[in-house]
Amino acid sequence: MTLAFAYVRASTIEEVRQGSNERQKEAIRQYTYQKGYELEIFEDKAKSGRNTLRPEFERMLKSLDRRPQIVIVSKIDRFARSLSDLLKTLEYLDQNGVGFVSVNDPGIDTTTPNGRLLLQILGAFAEFERNMINSRTKAGREQAQSKGVKFGRPPLKTRNGSFIDRRKVMELKQKGLSARAIAKSLECSTTPILRILRENR
Repeated sequence: MTLAFAYVRASTIEEVRQGSNERQKEAIRQYTYQKGYELEIFEDKAKSGRNTLRPEFERMLKSLDRRPQIVIVSKIDRFARSLSDLLKTLEYLDQNGVGFVSVNDPGIDTTTPNGRLLLQILGAFAEFERNMINSRTKAGREQAQSKGVKFGRPPLKTRNGSFIDRRKVMELKQKGLSARAIAKSLECSTTPILRILRENR
């Protein structure tokens, strides 16, 4: 008999009390009964979709060596935190020879050609969205720089407000001075000296 893994999740205790997980299980059981699958359910209760610590979800992924043929959910929003997260997880399932079905999301079935095509389209949209975000970020950064806005860490300063000469720090270090001795010589705390030394290892 074909083994199917099912994942159900409730974000809050209130959702659990209102029977969210039980409704998800029932929808999945009806589907697997029609298909004749052997079913194993992994259930996270009161775990936010944005919480990466979903122990049953992780346990399910670590159990793929038991060779389930398919992973089933009632709806995608119970399974993934975002589109990129969904596509990444589905790629992992595919690499392990495992299909994916969302019972209440028409067309989301990677065991069919149409389902695989839909996911490829979603992947293209996700890539387009990433490129658009990167383009807007770059344009915003360039515009800010043209107005004199500086990015990156601010220059390190001594106690009297002058900038610390990084080359001088390295010269003193090469002469055998400790970080504390260098800081005393340049009249600053040891913290920026240690940072400069770390960055130039």
